[in-house]
Amino acid sequence: MNTTWAELSSRDFTEVESRLPVLALHGSASSGQQWQGLSDYLRGSYRVVAPDLSRYASSDSAKAAIEAIIDEPMHLVGHLQGAALALEIAMARPELVRSLTLIEPTAFHLLRDGAPSDRALFAELVGLADRMKAALPAHDPAGGMSAYVDFWYGRGAWQRTSPGLRQTLASHLPRAGADLTASLVPSWPAGGCAQIRCPTLVAMALESPSVSLRTTEIVAEMIPGARLAMIADAGHMAPLTDPHIVDPMIAAHLKAVDRSRAKRRPWHRASPRSPATSLPAI
Repeated sequence: MNTTWAELSSRDFTEVESRLPVLALHGSASSGQQWQGLSDYLRGSYRVVAPDLSRYASSDSAKAAIEAIIDEPMHLVGHLQGAALALEIAMARPELVRSLTLIEPTAFHLLRDGAPSDRALFAELVGLADRMKAALPAHDPAGGMSAYVDFWYGRGAWQRTSPGLRQTLASHLPRAGADLTASLVPSWPAGGCAQIRCPTLVAMALESPSVSLRTTEIVAEMIPGARLAMIADAGHMAPLTDPHIVDPMIAAHLKAVDRSRAKRRPWHRASPRSPATSLPAI
């Protein structure tokens, strides 16, 4: 079983055992439970810690909480907003990151000053963010999230979902809108990616929207030595829809990194710190 955000504490990272920790970060309108399949797949070799980021008011507060309790290098895996957060942690605290796996990071601000085609993609996202923002004072969460879902999964995707799922998704409008708006504002310089030195796998599903594919391509180009993996016949939620491809891909990356490090020097686990109180939700 993976660890949820409400249960997350320093003990999840410093517990003395043979399994190395993997911090898995989800995207908007999702939760840490999306990594349950990965946790099951890696069981025996790795311990997946999958915080529920929706319990935090912003990505900044989640980032600060994560940095506060990690005291040894660990593998970071992220999807969408979670990948963007993992990228920020790797730039701000490189000593905490053993490897990176970034699945379609939402670093959309990188499109803003690009080629005309990049700027056109950026303008589409600005329009979507504006529609979602306008839905809040209009008390129309379903309208805001229908625009969001149809943008990422194709026209009519919202209507194809069940009424219960639509209600759940509508409740995510404030956070999804805030995350999208934040992704359009530069929170780190473009040159920051060039400072990343840990082994990095960047992945994209080829049925995802063009804006996500292009952003992922830019991130892969900016990180020295990064490998770009393309997943055919899969879409924006590939970790959930195509785990038979994504989970082995992540596992292969982690194991390759650890085999390489083991050849250079043996792995020593950090001594456990005093147990800390579980992080509170904000």
